[in-house]
Amino acid sequence: MASKKSDESKSTLAPVKYIAVPHRWLIVLLAVLVLPWLWMTATCFRPEKATNIAVEDTDPVKTASAGKWGKLTLVPIIISPPMELVFTDWGFMRRPTWFFPRVDADAVAQFLQSSGVSPEDAARLRSKAQFDARISGVILAPDPAWVRGLSPDTRANIYRMLAKSRLNIDQTLGFRYPGTNPEEWFGPSLISQHTRELIEPLIYRDGGYMQFCDIELVRSEIGGEDELRKLGKALFRQPTFITQLSIDPSDNLDELIEYWGRGGRRTDIRPLIESLAARGSQRSIDIINLLPPFIRNHLYRFPKLTIRDMDRPAVVNCLWSSLNFFSEKPDDRFLDSAVALKALKEDYFVVESDFELGDIVAFLDEDGNIFHAAVYIADDIVFSKNGESAMAPWTLMKLNDVKEYYRLCSENPRLIFHRRNDY
Repeated sequence: MASKKSDESKSTLAPVKYIAVPHRWLIVLLAVLVLPWLWMTATCFRPEKATNIAVEDTDPVKTASAGKWGKLTLVPIIISPPMELVFTDWGFMRRPTWFFPRVDADAVAQFLQSSGVSPEDAARLRSKAQFDARISGVILAPDPAWVRGLSPDTRANIYRMLAKSRLNIDQTLGFRYPGTNPEEWFGPSLISQHTRELIEPLIYRDGGYMQFCDIELVRSEIGGEDELRKLGKALFRQPTFITQLSIDPSDNLDELIEYWGRGGRRTDIRPLIESLAARGSQRSIDIINLLPPFIRNHLYRFPKLTIRDMDRPAVVNCLWSSLNFFSEKPDDRFLDSAVALKALKEDYFVVESDFELGDIVAFLDEDGNIFHAAVYIADDIVFSKNGESAMAPWTLMKLNDVKEYYRLCSENPRLIFHRRNDY
């Protein structure tokens, strides 16, 4: 990119005029000129202070692949919602109710046996199956104590199938956390040992994630609203990372400014990047300072619901978040999925490679339906809002981790990258 030509120096032959400035005015003038720069320095270089972000000292710092975006370092953190935003009315079926659309009772019994259920239990459940014409399939209402006693493997096999239908909302919207050790999930949480002992036997593994879907099986034993909120705060924990950009005087600054200044923000980004490079040695800055206002106002945060949200067609979701990436003020028309998809088709074009900041990544299932959208940041890092829940924060994730998170929707999703026509 051609750099902007600086203004030519003015002729030194013009007469010089001196103006006497009172001492008090001089002090005021210095304050006006210097204090904004002192404030900017303090803002950009002070340690990030983010509410409800817990930094794990034992988590390794990782380095992303260098590219036109520069050299990035990822510092893993875990965020959880503030206690005052945690609701306790999560869990949708007050007793286990399993929906099997478009199959008959014999097929359900065979599936249960293949999932690890004994032939006797499968036959007993088969005898109690109810055909429902509305779903052209079968509904089971198994005994809660029996469901509670399922082994993790059997639970995983059954729930993985149930989650394929949105009718089984507890399984579709279950809690999930990457890894295999519940201690990693709950961490230094506030929940009691008694609550842990209730929850941990009900956790099962699916791919690279642990899942929990059975709050109603143990709700009455947890011990009050306060403990439920503490459990919610623990279950809603989400891993993400702070991303630092290292800038060296030898770096191609025009290339960095071109990359991070997309969306008409190059003149906003240039002074900050140039000031970091001018300090004479490598400096780092959190990339949140280089991202559009929408991201700065949402990243690492949780939605705050208001009465106004009751009149909206939906709560904020992945499409709304992705389409508003460069917006000065969020456009709530994108809460309507039809409007959002129309904008994605008409205002964007598809790119196959050489991705840029702000490209929208659409995740498609085997039938060609979009089930998630995220925004490309750099390397394999995306900005993602996973789910419509008010307890689902806006985070940075690796692309493969997003694919694994949505494994229930598609085990091998097709990714299509979209770029705005005007950028």
